[in-house]
Amino acid sequence: MSRRAIVACLLMALVTSTPARAAGDGAGTAAGSFLAIGTGTSVLSMAGATVASGRDLASASWNVASLARVDQLQFSLAHSPLPGGATQDWLAGGGKLGGAGTRWGMQALFHREGDLEGRDAANNPTGNLSASDLAMGASLAQPLGEHFTAGVGAEWVHESLDGTNGSGLAFDAGLRADAGPIGVAVAARGLGGRMRYPDASYDLPQAITGGVAWTDAAHGLRVNADFESPRDYYNSVRVGGEWLWHGRLAVRAGYRMALDAPSDATISGPTFGMGAGVGTMWLDYAFVLDGGTTSGEHRVGITFRPGIPGLGGSVRGARSAVETGPRPKPSAVVAPTHAAARNAVAPPSAPKAAAAAPAARTSATQPAPHETTTTATAAPRATTLPPPSARPTWIVVQPGETLASIAQRWGTSVAAIMMANDLVSDQVSPGRQLKLPDAKR
Repeated sequence: MSRRAIVACLLMALVTSTPARAAGDGAGTAAGSFLAIGTGTSVLSMAGATVASGRDLASASWNVASLARVDQLQFSLAHSPLPGGATQDWLAGGGKLGGAGTRWGMQALFHREGDLEGRDAANNPTGNLSASDLAMGASLAQPLGEHFTAGVGAEWVHESLDGTNGSGLAFDAGLRADAGPIGVAVAARGLGGRMRYPDASYDLPQAITGGVAWTDAAHGLRVNADFESPRDYYNSVRVGGEWLWHGRLAVRAGYRMALDAPSDATISGPTFGMGAGVGTMWLDYAFVLDGGTTSGEHRVGITFRPGIPGLGGSVRGARSAVETGPRPKPSAVVAPTHAAARNAVAPPSAPKAAAAAPAARTSATQPAPHETTTTATAAPRATTLPPPSARPTWIVVQPGETLASIAQRWGTSVAAIMMANDLVSDQVSPGRQLKLPDAKR
């Protein structure tokens, strides 16, 4: 199927699945309204526009299909002080599940209201009331071929209002397609959700969202545009973007516009934010200025990528010793026969060979009488080497290699390699370790 056909199919799904209506008199009538605020500092700094892009847990909380783009184990948490003394805390974790490409995710959202003043039927004060909310969810996502991803999830919601408790269950689903720089997606949150109290029951917030995204990975740019139609709130258009510099610094902005909302409602407005990465840790900050008439909301978040082997992470030392074998010596560039042998990655079944004695490695690199060697000052050869019989998981970039030559050698594409390694440029230096995506079929 061509890229144009893929995008056309997803646009058709977006149009037919997203009802174009306003909430009208139903606005604000659902229980569990804290669920409609949204989570994920990085996403909120782009006004919540993310359903067709994103590769982290924050994006997955808005479209569960984006969970399939999480390539390594992650843990995220965020804290948000809200108007009126309320607070919201979010904790999430997710990563790969086995070797079939399936991803798992879990999250918890705790919301505490500020002091609420209780009054009786005659409007006389009866003292302050305490209110808290909790939502816990689990989800699974799966890549469907090269372009599509899909995901499903469920969440249990509990509310406590001064000793009166209610709980309910809701479901999420999403579908996303990426064809080159274009992404298209449709997502549903809170499907079938209903909060049940001892003497009554109410709907939980439900929303269907469609979106498109454009990504320029080489320059670290992405732009999102979403249309969200909640069942019990006002429809909204959300636009946001991000510029990522060298994979370590992000600048973000967005704007949310509520449709058919009263003129005095302060639910539309701009958002701003930034993020910075240090080692395996990423920090995010967002500022949400609803309607321009409030002091705004400050949100902070942090993401860890611990790199646990076997769970989608990567430990550099373990990769070097077990998967990549001995590296070439920096003092010499050996003839193609030995360069090919050193560039081959040891299969997982032979970790002992990668840790052989230094003497054995030295003797193995001595040229035969009929072979020649060159000094380190000689120009490296940009050759495309034949792949070894066993396909490795990780490779080391050799002198003279480019992403194009690596992609040709291993039967994949430059875009797939950049996506698997979160690269924002197609320039790589010798000695860098790269995760090798699956070969094209």
